[in-house]
Amino acid sequence: MGRFPCKKKRKVDDKCRLFNEDWTTKYFFIDAGNKAACSLCRDIVAVFKEYSLKRHHETKHSDFGCKLLDKERKIKAAEFVKRLKKQTPLQNSATEASFMVAFNLVKRNEPFSDGEFIKQCMAECASVLCPEVKTKFESISLSRRTIARRIDLISDELADQLKTGSEDFVWFSLTMDESTDIEDTAQVLIFIRGINEHFVITDELLGIVSMKNRTTAQDLLECIVNCVETSGLSWNKMVSIKTDGSRAFCGKNIGMVKLLKNKLQAEDTDTDILDFHCILHQESLCKTALDLKHVVDPFVGVVNTIRVRALHHRQYKSLLEEVGAQHEDVIYHNSVRWLILGKVLKRVWALQDEIILFLDPKEIFHDFVAKIGCEEWRYEMMFAADIFEKLNELNVTLQGKGLFPHEM
Repeated sequence: MGRFPCKKKRKVDDKCRLFNEDWTTKYFFIDAGNKAACSLCRDIVAVFKEYSLKRHHETKHSDFGCKLLDKERKIKAAEFVKRLKKQTPLQNSATEASFMVAFNLVKRNEPFSDGEFIKQCMAECASVLCPEVKTKFESISLSRRTIARRIDLISDELADQLKTGSEDFVWFSLTMDESTDIEDTAQVLIFIRGINEHFVITDELLGIVSMKNRTTAQDLLECIVNCVETSGLSWNKMVSIKTDGSRAFCGKNIGMVKLLKNKLQAEDTDTDILDFHCILHQESLCKTALDLKHVVDPFVGVVNTIRVRALHHRQYKSLLEEVGAQHEDVIYHNSVRWLILGKVLKRVWALQDEIILFLDPKEIFHDFVAKIGCEEWRYEMMFAADIFEKLNELNVTLQGKGLFPHEM
């Protein structure tokens, strides 16, 4: 991170490009502010670059105007430009609809390419319900690149709104969380909660930082410092920070929180920040204090026995279907999503007869079969299932925006 200076990327906007009026006749593009708009399909090209405009025209409209003379081509281009300017109100509505689709796609983590599929569905529905407005749905630009641009603009707008709103903060606090994704890249999430003089509270995601190298306390400190200073926030207004209990965050001498406090003291900011342990993480630690390993292990083990081999798993699901069981399958236990353990216990308990019926003919011996007949162990299992169910309910109530401890 801070140890490896990153090269500054040159933005294409830094090169002073101007729209050439000849491009309107040659490629049927017009100047739409700081971007070029195709008068034939209304697609946008972000850079005033002839190669990009020519490639678009040859790729999508290669047959259009190829047999026209220069004078005829100029007249035709003027007609399309005039028609495009007349349709500006419709295009504005289509652009707004495009932003709405892009927002919902990214909100639900759907691929950008789904935009074209949604457009096709809307057009086909319109052709049945209201054929007279079908062309309006077809005018909505939902290509993959358009969706990507829309999302970038939405992101920039939200960042600007947060930056503008943060200027009125009287006090603010930060929350940091670090987790590794499926690509083994550490993702650091920084949340902010601020309050202004009118007691309006703002909860937002301040930034996400991908750490592809180490995640030491110094690296984490550089992440939060860069994020706060880039957002234009003043350290004098910071009152607290909340993290999980990892050593990189909460180390007594070299933890990120300690290093941040040292930095603020060295800069004489007169800021004595408070540090808190994440409530959700504390709840997770409470689970480790429960001595239920002798109860949980047989349940997790029998689930793994059934699902570890594809053949056994298929045969077990077929058995459940034949006997008309109330559930279709057992649930895998994931140590990261530890709260699902309560659902695993309840599911296995509900399917205990079917599990024994499946294991006996295959002569598969398992501790679960031996212990399920022990009355004391069964009581402990039911206690564990109820405890994890309550913890799960508590965890859900602790999540969300605008929540305070006295309201939970």
